[in-house]
This record gives sequence, C-alpha cells and structure tokens, in this order.
Amino acid sequence: MTDATIMTQLHARDETALAALEQAYGRLCRSIAQNVLGSAEDAEECVNDTWLRIWQSIPPARPSSLSAYAGMITRRLAINRYHAATAARRDARAVVTTPYDELAELIPADGEVGDRLEAEALAGAINAFLATLKTEDRLLFVRRYWYLDPPTALAAQLGVSENTLYVRLHRMRKRLRAYLEKQNLL
Repeated sequence: MTDATIMTQLHARDETALAALEQAYGRLCRSIAQNVLGSAEDAEECVNDTWLRIWQSIPPARPSSLSAYAGMITRRLAINRYHAATAARRDARAVVTTPYDELAELIPADGEVGDRLEAEALAGAINAFLATLKTEDRLLFVRRYWYLDPPTALAAQLGVSENTLYVRLHRMRKRLRAYLEKQNLL
C-alpha cells in the first residue's frame, strides 16, 4: 500500500490504516525504538504509541514523508521513555549518553529554537553540511544520529574499531560546529 493510500485512509478515519502503517513502517520504527531503549518489550510499546500519535495527529497534519514522520515520532517517544526510565536510577557515578547528547551543544533543544524559521534554517544547514560529506561519512552520521544505531553495530558494519568510529564521529561533529558557526547559526 502506498503512502498516499495510507494518508487517505487516515484522513477518512479508516482503522485499516493502522495495519497498513504497521506493515509498511513497523520494522523501521521497532529498529529505532530498540536502538534507544535496548528492550524489545519497551520498543513494542513505543511503536504502538507511535501508531496512536499518528492516528491522533492526521488529520490535520499532512506529512510529506510518512516514513520520516513515523520515525520522528518513534524517536521522540523512545527518547522520552528512555529518560523517564533512567531518571530514577541516575547517580553521579553513572553517566549514560545518547547520540543526541553528543550533538546537544550544536543543536538547541526544541523549546530553545524559538521560531519555525530558525528551525528550518538549522535543518537546511545540517542538510547542506551532510551534502559536503563523503557518502560513507554521511551514512554513518545518519545511521548514528537519525536511526540511533549503536556504535558497536556501526563499527562492525564498517569494519573498524569502536575507537576509530568515535574519532570519525567526533571529527564530523567538529566540522558540523564550524559549518554552523560559519552560517551564523551557533
């Protein structure tokens, strides 16, 4: 089933759209949630919450890419669930970082961006930066910071050590910082 058909069903409030969403994007959303949460059960709950959020938001929302929309909602829900689950267990000795923590100094939180034009300018600048990267580096950046793939899996996929991977990611973040400063976005 195509995205257009699913969108039409969602706008018509046809519940079969939820099954179509599961069929089309369930695997993608589960992968994102699993990468953040590390638990299949939590990931499954997060994906179910994603379908509910999509059902509640369409209409009026009309996303241009249903897969990106579903992935974005899943990521946000998974990160919120992760922070809620770990808030009670945190102590001064245990510091866990997520891929977003690595980018936190470069990309402001949702509430800090302020207005939509600034957010769009930032998104455009990041896309332009990604276009300057070699294909392998671009894929690495997207796999780590969009799909939230764990470093061990990425290192194995690329055939490099985790240390090498961390160095590459660090250098890309430094280049992104310089690029955003040059664009007057930092």
